Amino acid sequence: MSGGLPRMLTCREVAAVAVPGAARVSGARADAVVAVNAAEHARRAAAGLGAVPDVSVLQALMCLPLHAEIPVADLGDVVRRLLGKAPAGCIDWLDGGSRVRRLYTPAATVPLVVVRGATWRPALRRAAAFEPFATRVVLLTRPPRRVADIAWEADVDGAGLWITHPGGRAGEIEEIVAPAPWVERYVKPAGWRFAEYAYAAWLAHTAETDRATDVVTEDVTEDVTGEMAGRTSNSPR
Repeated sequence: MSGGLPRMLTCREVAAVAVPGAARVSGARADAVVAVNAAEHARRAAAGLGAVPDVSVLQALMCLPLHAEIPVADLGDVVRRLLGKAPAGCIDWLDGGSRVRRLYTPAATVPLVVVRGATWRPALRRAAAFEPFATRVVLLTRPPRRVADIAWEADVDGAGLWITHPGGRAGEIEEIVAPAPWVERYVKPAGWRFAEYAYAAWLAHTAETDRATDVVTEDVTEDVTGEMAGRTSNSPR
């Protein structure tokens, strides 16, 4: 999927483009819509660089402004050592190693995490793990008995609630509660690692399906996140 969309995405369409297992944090995994930075992806492909999930390396890279030439002498011993572990393509060593320049930037973002589950409570607990990193929605694979009760809880938590209707409605997904939009307050190595895990899953999914044109790229991020924001703004909170 690429370019602007001529119409609003349905919940079913959003769920369909979610990459399996792309949302990964300690103790939890879920599907996610992955928006790839096409320029960074192309740069990495040319350099032979894939995902960079080592959080210690990411922490060191975060000490360097993007594309700025930094004297190595100005860096601490730990940062210099960790930069030495960075995979080829993350940085450039200049002037015989006396200066360094960061080339790395996150190759993907995650506009939406889709936590699928048969029952509400376990799915909500899993969704809570992703709250620091992305907008979240719980997609129940079967309708619950008391929708109103869990809808109130979803609204308070900020997680969206989608319900799959089997049978006569043939897998239709209904949005009960729109998810609260995620706002990035801090840029931390854990956030970059979250993005790198998503990028790694995107790479594996693309290689497995051989359908690169069916994967969301960064120019579609506004369509997905804008859709979520629009739904949220129309939802009483």
